[in-house]
Amino acid sequence: MLEIRGLSAGYGAISAVRDMDLSVRKGSLCVLLGSNGAGKSTTLRCIAGLHRPVTGSITLESREISPMPVHSVVRTGLALVPEGRMVVAPLTVEENLELSRFSGRNRDGDTLARVFELFPRLKERRRQHAGLLSGGEQQMLAIGRALMTRPEVLLLDEPSMGLAPAIVDLVFDAIVALHKQGQSILLVEQNATLALSVCDFGYVMRRGHVVVRGKPEELRQNPEVLKAYLT
Repeated sequence: MLEIRGLSAGYGAISAVRDMDLSVRKGSLCVLLGSNGAGKSTTLRCIAGLHRPVTGSITLESREISPMPVHSVVRTGLALVPEGRMVVAPLTVEENLELSRFSGRNRDGDTLARVFELFPRLKERRRQHAGLLSGGEQQMLAIGRALMTRPEVLLLDEPSMGLAPAIVDLVFDAIVALHKQGQSILLVEQNATLALSVCDFGYVMRRGHVVVRGKPEELRQNPEVLKAYLT
């Protein structure tokens, strides 16, 4: 279980996240909604160890991880798929995946087969340089690379951004498949309707705070959520 309690983080005098409470239960898919600048990506980057929180705690399976460097956070069982994908363009698809194997907890070959089963297109392009892939294929590779570390919790930052609708469907089919396999997921997503259709629980952020939380059916009926995200 991932738990965030009293998290505050930001830059200079401006705090992007203030007194944040959030949890992701084992095997659940939680979504974090909010407008641009609400603090969603900052929250994920704090969890992943890329930003240091000013106050608060981040624990994974009751182990405090907020003071850890990024590589140690990955080895405890957290993997971030960042906005923008950030694949290693000169390396092949398979080299990108193998590179991630040794940054996490994975030392066997089964995970590569799992990634190729989840994304058959990556298997077809395993020898192709990552920089020559389409945007959708790069997003698949970014998710696959995170899975190679065998994470307890997978953090996804705007996986549908900039993708054609058909490719969004493929990516979300994979996310749903991972959830059914028991993967814990925290998803930041701009498409609230799509996100609420697949999640178990949701949080809505505004100006660094969680202002609404609940099950997807509760969020769909909330007038504030309905007005801001579902119309």
